[in-house]
Amino acid sequence: MEKRIINFFIVTFLFLITYTYLVSKFSPQNTAPFIPSSQVISKEPVEEDLTTISQSLEKIEIDKFIVTVCLTGGYIKNVFIKEYNEELNFQDIGLILSDKEEFSLKRPSSNVIILENEDLGIKKIWEFNDYIVKMKINSSSNKKISLFSLILSLDGLEQRYQEILYKERDKNIIRTPLVKIKKLEKNNLEILGGRDRYYTLVLFNGIYDTVINRINKKINLSTHTKENEWVFYIGPQLSKELAKYNLEEIINYGFFHDIGIVIIKIFYFINYFVKNWGISIVFLSIIIYIILFPFTFKSTKAMKKMQELQPLIEEIREKYKDSPQKLNKEILEMYKKNKINPLGGCLPLLFQFPILFAIYQVFLRLIELKGVKFLWIEDLTLPDRAFKLPFNLPFLGNYINLLPLIIIGLTYFQQKLTTPKNSSPEQTSMGIIFMILIGVIFYNFPSCIVIYWLIQNLLTLIYQYRVSKIKKYPLRTVS
Repeated sequence: MEKRIINFFIVTFLFLITYTYLVSKFSPQNTAPFIPSSQVISKEPVEEDLTTISQSLEKIEIDKFIVTVCLTGGYIKNVFIKEYNEELNFQDIGLILSDKEEFSLKRPSSNVIILENEDLGIKKIWEFNDYIVKMKINSSSNKKISLFSLILSLDGLEQRYQEILYKERDKNIIRTPLVKIKKLEKNNLEILGGRDRYYTLVLFNGIYDTVINRINKKINLSTHTKENEWVFYIGPQLSKELAKYNLEEIINYGFFHDIGIVIIKIFYFINYFVKNWGISIVFLSIIIYIILFPFTFKSTKAMKKMQELQPLIEEIREKYKDSPQKLNKEILEMYKKNKINPLGGCLPLLFQFPILFAIYQVFLRLIELKGVKFLWIEDLTLPDRAFKLPFNLPFLGNYINLLPLIIIGLTYFQQKLTTPKNSSPEQTSMGIIFMILIGVIFYNFPSCIVIYWLIQNLLTLIYQYRVSKIKKYPLRTVS
């Protein structure tokens, strides 16, 4: 193995370690995952900051959820979704801050929870039906009540997708990132809710007034009990589920949303036949490569001709090194005579990057990929973690992500095929920097995105190898 190759991999590895250390030092850390203590109904006293008194909690398994009910104050403290084995960030559903008394719990049916305090004259009813919950409050007085609270995540990635959303009559949905909210007051809303990376809680089928207030790391949406019945969807952001209630517009993939919708439809269509999300990603990558191949063909042809022109261009550089204007004119004339666009090699990127960004947004939010295994990968929404080491590497932990390292290798061989043998040291250095940058970008990416990019690179490398065997194009010199 050449010495420069060994040096390249050493530099890449050291760079990844340094980058990961800086990210871990200055980025928000992940919160600990929720693990239910038991899958059966249980009672447990805890200390609650909201009331500063001991609270009595009870976990109830109901339909798709395990609901933690707080009998002190009579409200739903939090919700655990069984299908995805995760506690949602939506809390304090039906909380009246002024009520600290104990409520009695009743279960007239398997999908209904009733909390009641006769002395206060308050009765709260929750009826669960799939992902739809109806909340009804019967109260003898008009009190301020929490519709729900959304907890601001400490994880930087999760925090990016947390937002409050609302829709006024005959208008589009307004989205406000959680980190930007201080206090808002909105009236006559058709849709009101919040969402994070995978889940949403949205009130609909009514007209809602609310005060949105930030208290430390919690965003609370409150109203008054005069509106004594609310209907909301709480669950995953699945198009097929949200479409049942005309709530599809809640899902949003950012600037390239329309491209994202097309990608999802193709992705679902593929998976309908292959029944495996990992293989579906491979086929999706192949299909997109085929769609973009005409641009790749033009780009590769332009790059090959540029590569073959390098000796002639070097002669021109040497001949007119003392006359920059004449030098540029002669080089442009050379390009013109050989019908070469100097920017032609960048053509596929103009189409590839929007698709890559759309796929990035889609795959990061697609809950169907959550917890899905493929090959050695335990979860497609996480780095692949190919090898678990018996010791911890500095700043990297005890896992090695293999897919990004394969991408770096493929990028290296692409550079070997496309870079002229007589290239300048500066050009070689830029190639090395690009390879390191690719490794840094993809090292901690979710494996679903890395698989897509790896297949794209592999197909491109195969094509470039075949092109490299083609005889040289006839070149024209400047007379």
